[in-house]
Amino acid sequence: MKATPSYIIQRLCDFGYDTYVVGGAVRDLLVGKNPADIDIATSANFRQIEQLFKGHKIATGGTYFKVAFVDGIEVGTFRKDVYNGLSDKDVKVIEAKTILEDLARRDLTINSMAFCQFTGDIIDPYKGRDDLKKRKIKFVGDAALRIYEDPNRIVRACRFLAVIDGIFDPETKKALKKMGHFVRDHVAPERIRVEILKAMKAHYASVFFNALHEIDVLQYIFPSLDCCYYFDIHGLHHRESIITHSLLSGDSISTRYPLIKLATYLHDVGKPPACRFNPKTKNVKFTAHDVEGKYLLLDELKNLTFSSKEIEYITTLVRLHMNTFSSEKSIRKLAHKLNEHDIDLMDLYRLKLADTKANIIKGPYPYQTIRADFERIKKALEPRSENKFDELAIDGKDIMEITGLEPGPKIGKIKDLLLEMILDNPELNSEYHLKLTLWENIKIHEIIILKGEN
Repeated sequence: MKATPSYIIQRLCDFGYDTYVVGGAVRDLLVGKNPADIDIATSANFRQIEQLFKGHKIATGGTYFKVAFVDGIEVGTFRKDVYNGLSDKDVKVIEAKTILEDLARRDLTINSMAFCQFTGDIIDPYKGRDDLKKRKIKFVGDAALRIYEDPNRIVRACRFLAVIDGIFDPETKKALKKMGHFVRDHVAPERIRVEILKAMKAHYASVFFNALHEIDVLQYIFPSLDCCYYFDIHGLHHRESIITHSLLSGDSISTRYPLIKLATYLHDVGKPPACRFNPKTKNVKFTAHDVEGKYLLLDELKNLTFSSKEIEYITTLVRLHMNTFSSEKSIRKLAHKLNEHDIDLMDLYRLKLADTKANIIKGPYPYQTIRADFERIKKALEPRSENKFDELAIDGKDIMEITGLEPGPKIGKIKDLLLEMILDNPELNSEYHLKLTLWENIKIHEIIILKGEN
């Protein structure tokens, strides 16, 4: 049988090893949540764990200290971390004898608790349970020392603030603000990326961004979003500021869609650089802010080591978020563009709904509007042939007869032009109209270029 956390703890205890549930699982249990993962800490060493669970799948994890995964469940030996400072890599990890030594190495009090499944006791040497009740983020021991050991704890502290929707302990916040520049100087971008994506699992991930801004760290991660905090002007169509609008939008997206959620928080970062004042109307416009946002984020996401696919996904949603779902024609055009990037049309629609909901003047879409949109989307996206050119009422042979071109990529380019035309005007997709278009435009700029290409 596959091992369960309860079975693993029972077996380890039966053989005389002190064993506890630790970390985030304890935090979740105390607030009435079912833990997504249960981590186990024990006095048994790796070899002893292997011996006890022969017949089960044992995997090895850990960079500096061997951790066992028994049928996918993490079972780690009590350990102590000795940091030299400013890096998670410059650390010596050694076995510890007690759970208290193991808890002492952890960064935040709310993560430094252990639970005994037999007695029901909570081992809580740093009053993490009390901090959890008060929704307080506090470092174990000296805050400045814990940050110096590994500066990525600055970003982690902001993430856990969002997890519990809490506040910073005053001394912790003071240390975070004072040492915030360590993120720029000493934290690898790939580690920041991991924290960002984990933060998107918090319903109110806006707390994460607000915290980073308050301690002057957001400027090193998403400078374009940080700029929005200083930009109060938002035009006649919004009562809320750009940053309030952005954060409300992102909070509306389910945690099931972390990349859509992130894209939604970032969708208006192009507004500050795109802002133009019209002296006649006494209003501002943000023309092409979607384009500005895309190019700002291309650099920022790349610097944070997001994958090419993730970057393409996020920046495409940002670039297209101003498009509408008001007609079948616009939906078909959008679907065509999104298909080129392997993005589902409904991903963009989720962003659009959140964008509208965060506009205080407009408010969320009425149910009837959303239902009408869904009907329109369903009709516009009725199944078609996998070959996009099968939608055309004429084929390559017809094009060659009319244009005099030889078989080759030029025919495909003309098909693309015709396909774009029928996406805009589906009623023109007939043999008569398409052939007439070719005859009438045989000398148009696109055909001349195609004929002149080598």
